[in-house]
Amino acid sequence: MRFLVRKIYFLVMLIVPYLVLSVEIGQAEPLKMKFGSIPAIQSLPIFVAEEKGLFQKEGLDVDVLSFNTAAEKDIALASGGIDGCFADLVTPMAMKGNGQEIAIVAKNYDTRTDRRMFAIMTKPNSTYGSLAELANVPIAISSNSVVDYASERLMRQAGTPKEKYATIESKNIGLRFQMLITGQLEAAALPEPLLTAALEKGAGSLADDSGLGETQTVIVFSNKFAKSNPEAVKRFLVAVNKANELIASDPDSVRSIMVEKNRLPAHLKDTFRVPVFMPVQAPDVESVQNISKWLHERGILKSEIPYEKIVDVQFLP
Repeated sequence: MRFLVRKIYFLVMLIVPYLVLSVEIGQAEPLKMKFGSIPAIQSLPIFVAEEKGLFQKEGLDVDVLSFNTAAEKDIALASGGIDGCFADLVTPMAMKGNGQEIAIVAKNYDTRTDRRMFAIMTKPNSTYGSLAELANVPIAISSNSVVDYASERLMRQAGTPKEKYATIESKNIGLRFQMLITGQLEAAALPEPLLTAALEKGAGSLADDSGLGETQTVIVFSNKFAKSNPEAVKRFLVAVNKANELIASDPDSVRSIMVEKNRLPAHLKDTFRVPVFMPVQAPDVESVQNISKWLHERGILKSEIPYEKIVDVQFLP
């Protein structure tokens, strides 16, 4: 009997720690964060991770806030209203130069030879046949943004002198699109999917950024949040990677999310190709340096920002 009691005691002592650990794990509070995004098509993995419960599976409680404009999103990050956000390469570098303590933790999309993000468009029935013909012709853009950067790079590659790269301010992308297709603008730079929508309405495309490689989209967090919650940032990137894999393996399963969250034009909801996303990785050093130089030349940065001062790779899966 004494032997049996000892055996039961031994088994209980062996099992109890595992039971306690299971209870603790089950009761652990999910790590919370607020993450800002915009309807840009490149932000699709963020919305997929939210809608498919991928953040929850990583032990995160992510409140994805969708902003109508990048400016609203950036203000929210600067004021502490959100902990991180989806962005292009230009915005966080400008914010860093303005004293904001933020870091780019990953790149989630870039332009390659088989995909584009922006294009310089001409109005329907335009007679312009090349970028060279747009010298001194105002191109509608959002100034000091990634679309401005891409447009200038494309114009310079076409041989247009810097002083003949003319622009007109148009922050509202939807209005820019409407003014172009109704002929109120001679030329405009548009992102996908409005680029495709404009083509279908008769607009022309003189050049796009496929192959440019520098119009990248990235994931940004405030230094305060990232340093206090490094595990949450790592898990966030793991969830985004899983969303990327899901999109690549079964694009039709996320089409409804793309239509709703990325606000796809109605006539493109069944035909617009779901983008393919690579695993999250560090932004290219050369791209970061080129944009830093461009912002410095524009007077947005007092001095160029070194790569290691803006990019933090420690959170990558």
